[in-house]
Amino acid sequence: MAKDKDPFDDLFEPFELEDGPPPPGTEPPEPAEPAEEEAAPAAPVEQVPCPSCGAYNPAYNRHCEQCGARLTKEPLPVAPAPMVRATPGGRALSVLAAAVLIVALIALLVNVFRSGDDEAATTTTVETTTTTIADISEITPTQVDGPQLSEGFSTSNVIDGDLDTEWQVNQATSPLALEFRFAQPVSIRYIEIYNITDQDRFLRNYRIDGYKITVDDLPGVENRNTLKDLAGGPQRIDIASIDTETLTLEVLSSFPSQAIGDQPAFEELAVAEVKFWGTPNN
Repeated sequence: MAKDKDPFDDLFEPFELEDGPPPPGTEPPEPAEPAEEEAAPAAPVEQVPCPSCGAYNPAYNRHCEQCGARLTKEPLPVAPAPMVRATPGGRALSVLAAAVLIVALIALLVNVFRSGDDEAATTTTVETTTTTIADISEITPTQVDGPQLSEGFSTSNVIDGDLDTEWQVNQATSPLALEFRFAQPVSIRYIEIYNITDQDRFLRNYRIDGYKITVDDLPGVENRNTLKDLAGGPQRIDIASIDTETLTLEVLSSFPSQAIGDQPAFEELAVAEVKFWGTPNN
């Protein structure tokens, strides 16, 4: 038996619910995040061994993480040189140098304008100096004392101006010295000693080697040195003399005599001449 139709069914038609806002008190669901892309694998870092301890370190390291030693031999960066700043003292020095330069230039100009006067002054100075040098001349002692071999080889032979005569004395004589005296006080600049000029006679006699010279105006002052073993001369000896009346030449050592062929050596020491150069004190 068929079911009777409800008269109210026509009044209500079926309908579908439309999407709308969610009911109060509820939150809309969060949208799902997209899946993260899978990260690409990192490239391996180059490793270098430490030259000191052998531990491996990243190639970009400059020092070993294990021992601290340098990994590369590349030069370390050098800090730039600090800028030089002028100090107050430096500025003052520069100003002073400039002032000195200006003064020097002014003095140069003054000298140029006064060249005539300077030439005259220079000439006078040269003449004075030349005159002083010209005053130095040979001074001959008035007397010489000392031991001698004989009259033919007396002490006076060393001041006679003749190189063919000589003073001779036995080598064993002591003291072996000559004392020269002057008529008035003199200033002696230097003396010259001459040996025998003949080579054979020169070698057959003893010759002065070491000597000592003293002057009476400078007590305690000694001039000690040696001569060369040369025939003839002169051999110069500088003297510090101011107001001398007596000069003593003492022989400290000598070169030995020699036999020449069948001619025997002599036992005497010989000196041909002694000359003095200086100025008399008037």
